[in-house]
Amino acid sequence: MTFEEKLVIFIRRKGLAKTEVAALAGITYRSLANYIAGGRKPRKSILAKMAQILDTTPEFLTDEKRSLTLNSEERFAFNAESPECAVNAGLSLLDETKRLFKNGDLTPNDMQALFSCMSEVYFDAKNQKTTTSAP
Repeated sequence: MTFEEKLVIFIRRKGLAKTEVAALAGITYRSLANYIAGGRKPRKSILAKMAQILDTTPEFLTDEKRSLTLNSEERFAFNAESPECAVNAGLSLLDETKRLFKNGDLTPNDMQALFSCMSEVYFDAKNQKTTTSAP
């Protein structure tokens, strides 16, 4: 796993905006964007600050032989084939769903009903794509 990939995953795990990470590390957003895009590598001092902010080590971030174990949400974001805007919309939907389920805003019965609705929407869309793409 590359430095750039780890950086994106750790930033998401911390729940920080990229602008926040840049400010905390004492760099510009453009510098951070360049690190994430792979256009540049940070100096040792900046790498150390970023590792501290992200609760890891500079060695782990830069060692491409060491990978992270991804949860299902991270696997979705990391392996997605869709445009970034669609992936971000999916991640926003997951965030809102987690909030609804964890905060007790919905009763267990309502949670089940919502899950059933979401499953139905998924299978309808999947079936529609299958039938429209069939020769």
